[in-house]
Amino acid sequence: MPKIKTSKEEVLQKVIPILKMRGVQSSSMSELSKACGIQKSHFYYYFSNKEELIKEVLVTVHSYFNYNFFKIIKNDTLEIQKKITQTKGLMDKIFKVSDGGCIMANTALETIHLNPIYKKEIRLFFQDFISGLQYLLEINHEPHEALMIAEQIVQDIEGGILLMQVYEDPKYLNNAIIRMEKLILNN
Repeated sequence: MPKIKTSKEEVLQKVIPILKMRGVQSSSMSELSKACGIQKSHFYYYFSNKEELIKEVLVTVHSYFNYNFFKIIKNDTLEIQKKITQTKGLMDKIFKVSDGGCIMANTALETIHLNPIYKKEIRLFFQDFISGLQYLLEINHEPHEALMIAEQIVQDIEGGILLMQVYEDPKYLNNAIIRMEKLILNN
C-alpha cells in the first residue's frame, strides 16, 4: 500500500532523478507517483498536470543551483581559487553524482522543438549560470569579453556533460571544468 503522507518537496526530490534519467516524454505520471510511494490521485493534489510538475521541477533545480552557485561566487571571504574549487564540487554534485547529466539541457533537447513550454525556465537557468561565471571572469576581463567567455564555458560544460553520458566517461566533463578553471584564472 503506497504511503499517503508526503510533502511537495519530497515528491519533487524523488521525481527529479527519474526525469533526469528517463526524460519528460518517457516518464508517466503513474510511474512518477509510484516512485514517490503515493497514489496518482494524491500526486494531482500537488500538480494539476505533467506540465506543471515539470515546470516546478525546473524551478526547483534552478533555485537549488542559484542558491549554491551564487553563495560561492559572491562570497567575498573566499579567494578565487577556493571559489573555483567549490564551484567544481557543485558541478560534480549536480551533473555527475547521479545519472542523467543536466536536467535543464535534457529537457531542452527533448521538448523545445515540440513544445517550447519549458523554454522560459531553461533560459533563466542558463542565463544565471552564464552571469555567475561572467562575475568571476570580470576579475581579469572586461565585461563584454567576460560574457563571451562565460557563454563559451557553459557551452563547453554542457558539451562535456553530453559526451560524459554518451561515452559513460566523466573525463569529458572533467576536461571542460579544467578549461573553465584556466579561463577564469586567466592562464
